[in-house]
Order: sequence, then C-alpha cells, then structure tokens
Amino acid sequence: MQKSIFKQMTDEQLAIRFQSIGDTLAFAELYNRHFSKLYHYCYTIICNTEEAADIAQDTFAKAAEKIHHLKTPAQFSAWLFRIARNACIDQAKERKRHQSACTDNSAPIAEEEFDMEEALALEATIEQIVLLMEQLSPEARAILMAKYFDGRSIQELTEILGLSESAIKMRLSRARHRILKLYNRPPRLAS
Repeated sequence: MQKSIFKQMTDEQLAIRFQSIGDTLAFAELYNRHFSKLYHYCYTIICNTEEAADIAQDTFAKAAEKIHHLKTPAQFSAWLFRIARNACIDQAKERKRHQSACTDNSAPIAEEEFDMEEALALEATIEQIVLLMEQLSPEARAILMAKYFDGRSIQELTEILGLSESAIKMRLSRARHRILKLYNRPPRLAS
C-alpha cells in the first residue's frame, strides 16, 4: 500500500488498521497528523517546550501500546488528547510537589495556572459534540470528521470529494449549524 493512500484514510480507518494488523505506516500517519496539535495542547498546559515535547512523544508511545483498548476508533483524536491531558496533569502535580519540597526561598517563577475545572468542562463538551455527531447524516459526519478531526484543508476536501470549494464550504456550514442546533437543544425529559 502506498504512503499516499494513508493520507486519504480517516483517523478511524488508520486506527482500525493499526489495531487489527499493526500497520506501523498507519500509525505513522496518525502521528504526522496529530503530533503538532498535541504538542501545542501540552505546551498550553505545561508552558515548557521540552516537557511538552516529551509528553507529546510519550503520549504517542502510550497510544501505540494501548490502542487495543480503544473501543471507538472514530474517537482516536479525543482519546489521544485525553491521554496527553492526564500526563500533563501528572506533570503539573509533580512540578508542584517538587516546588513545595524545594528549600530555596527565592520567588517562584510565574507560570500560567492549570484550571482543572476548565479542562474537564472542555473535555465534556468535546465528548458531547462527538456523541451529537452520531445524529448527523453519514455525509455530514464524514465531512466534519475530515475537516476538524483529521485536519483536512478545504483544498484536500475538494480533491477527495470531487466537489467545488463553495460546495465544501456550504456542506461544512450546514453540518456545523446542525451540530450547534443539536448542542443548544434543551434536554428531553425522561417519560
């Protein structure tokens, strides 16, 4: 299988391929798609370039080792970021423990505080949106996944789907509007 074929596959297809036959090229494509975003995510929490790079690298190593536990390959990206978030929290706790054990009375280095409640709320919102996406048509779900989970550009989507740029933008707009409508819908009362 050529390398370019992997670029046309969704994260879900790549994750399934790696889970089922251990295809390292499939996992390499997942790494190429997500490492930069994952590194930046870790950096926003840790505020240290070396630690963020280490955590991002470790996250992929852990993901490769534990991918057989992933029951919903379509949620590979969310699962990957959850692993990274947990590692960042552990790192922040370790740093705090180390700082409190330090006998040096010098002024602490000003760092952005990690807001656990905000991170948990963001994760809950992402999980809710993933669940809401299941209520979309397969076409709307596929285009949203390709654009926002797989990181495909509008140009790539025009080539893959054989549609004009304006058609892609319109379909993305409609799918986003539908998700927003579902997200803002009041919850149904149980009968």
